Amino acid sequence: MKVYLANNHTTLLDTQVLEAMQPLLTEQTPPPSILVQAREKISAALHTKAQDTLLFGATAQELQSRLLLSIYLNSIITGQKNQIILSANESHAVYQTAAYIASQGCRVTILPLTTEGLVDISMLRQIITPKTALVSITMVDAQSGAIMPLDEVSQICAEHEVPLHSDATHAIGKLPIDIQMLDIDYLTLSTETMHGPRSTALLAVKAEKMLPNLMQPYHDEAGITGMGKALELAVDAQAFEMEDVLELRDTLEEAIREIPDHLILTPWALRTANTLMVGFKGVQSDALLWELERYGITAYTEEGRALIENSSADRAYTHTLIGFALSRYTTEEEINYTIEKLQKAVQVIREERIQ
Repeated sequence: MKVYLANNHTTLLDTQVLEAMQPLLTEQTPPPSILVQAREKISAALHTKAQDTLLFGATAQELQSRLLLSIYLNSIITGQKNQIILSANESHAVYQTAAYIASQGCRVTILPLTTEGLVDISMLRQIITPKTALVSITMVDAQSGAIMPLDEVSQICAEHEVPLHSDATHAIGKLPIDIQMLDIDYLTLSTETMHGPRSTALLAVKAEKMLPNLMQPYHDEAGITGMGKALELAVDAQAFEMEDVLELRDTLEEAIREIPDHLILTPWALRTANTLMVGFKGVQSDALLWELERYGITAYTEEGRALIENSSADRAYTHTLIGFALSRYTTEEEINYTIEKLQKAVQVIREERIQ
């Protein structure tokens, strides 16, 4: 059996999304209204206003990096500000951009994570200053599914009049997203994790905020149309789909809790319904992933290792974390199969380690 449980990285393209994109892929002169409707669906899903700006690109990381560079050029190199704050779970590509900005004299401060995998709010209060040019906090962690306390973050940013950026790639379809209520100034997202097209991303900018001056025109009309449909489906189906996914995720989690010496990184109530990141003491993540692959099960680790290293969690679980991310297409049969093979794989690796 093949079981795909890495849906926080990429997802199966929804057939309804493909149908929406089809006219732009096959017709020589598709109706102009298609793109207008797509933008309307995107605005409705995110609750942007008519005066807000929607900018498109290939990936959320690319758009966020361009935003950071623009902030640097407009606010930091001019001497108005001197600091950017990033959460400790940003992507590698974003950190590369941040490293460049730091090499040019900008103070880049990384906000650490707590033992629960959340950004440290008390630390944010200590490090933010009137000279902070931007705070960037990932809305939901791509690895653990941890839901960041953006309401508190946005309140702190507002108190200091500091713009806030958040990436909602792993939140859309799992949490209600309202750019107005959350008081987010810049919001990015990619669609490959919500059964939408790959290589299509968005940066939403509130009307009164600075527009990034390093943006290139993006003309993938089929991708933008697919994004509109994917967002519409994700928001419309959020309540009942996530309830079904949560039930399956909890079945997997309950079975994992029966395995001795495990760590579930983020508490149940503080993460999205589809995600579970766990470590088994003495079981290296690479070895466990390889063992699961033998049974046709795809999980993930990648940057998950940094979640231990950048938090105050038990260091005994460093290099042991693996993640399971379900989707609307995950079945009960697949979860039961995964439980059986996971229990076996952990036992095999631990026995080999003793020998």
